[in-house]
Amino acid sequence: MSLPLDVVAGWSLPNGVVDSVEPFAVSRHLALAAEQRLTGVVHAAMLAGDLEVDDPVAVGDAHRASMARSLALEDVLLEAVSVLEHATIEFRLLKGAALAHMDATPEQREFGDNDLLVRPDQLVEAAAAFEAVGASRVQPPLSPTWERRFAKSVTLRWRDTELDLHRTLAPGPYGHTIDAGSLFAGANDSAIRLAGISVPTLTPEAHLVHAAVHVALGDVVPRLGNVRDTALLIGRPGLDADRVIATVVAWRVEAPFAAGVLAAADIGAEPNGIVEWARRARRTRADRRAMASYAERDGRFRRQALASLRVLPWRDRVAYLRSLRSR
Repeated sequence: MSLPLDVVAGWSLPNGVVDSVEPFAVSRHLALAAEQRLTGVVHAAMLAGDLEVDDPVAVGDAHRASMARSLALEDVLLEAVSVLEHATIEFRLLKGAALAHMDATPEQREFGDNDLLVRPDQLVEAAAAFEAVGASRVQPPLSPTWERRFAKSVTLRWRDTELDLHRTLAPGPYGHTIDAGSLFAGANDSAIRLAGISVPTLTPEAHLVHAAVHVALGDVVPRLGNVRDTALLIGRPGLDADRVIATVVAWRVEAPFAAGVLAAADIGAEPNGIVEWARRARRTRADRRAMASYAERDGRFRRQALASLRVLPWRDRVAYLRSLRSR
């Protein structure tokens, strides 16, 4: 018998338990751990003596390789920062690269691409800035109107890596209720430092909302590394829970946020007020319809497009339909 990966994902969390009696079988689970972005966690738990592995050398080798990939992505990220600053495009760093450096354990959080949020009205301009320095789109634009007003993101290939430029923080109907522009309002003092350079990112509260919503909506089966991100953010010292919930309500993402938080609670997140709020949250009929549009991979785009029409203001629905027809 070997240790399940969801238990490994909960290592070091307040309610997480790693039973070292059950060894981590490298031949069976190390590749899966990498897919789940848990190589660094496996390595750290092993070094701490909390996780028995049957091939420590293989774990060490895998961890060095994953960190090398993450460092290469950080080099590309610094180039991306320069491109956006030269084009005078404001941005915020999202997801893995940001979360890896918000705490003192970046070696536990590998990542596979770079994600940057730009102002919604600058998405097309940002993509063009990267195309001018050799980036290429993974997919052609659906339509000019779609990208300017309705797209979640533009994915680029650049420097042999994937770069996602986000217009909002979620696909489908909830992406249209999130006010991503508000993340650029006022002074921003949230940043990480890479090679001595300050890279702006979200507040821990906004990161938590994004992480939990991504767990619920990003994949049919969420990646355990993302669930762990949510759990770590829930228990972050100094987190303003009232601000988190106010953002969730303002963005009308109560249902996916609660689902993401409860997934984090299942692997051992601190049972604090945010978790209790998620346990009390109830889905409306509209939420059940919207959440259903994310439930399966097949036909996802069509279901989310139909669900999006229910949340868009009337004045935007005609433009939305026209942008889809040009697909």
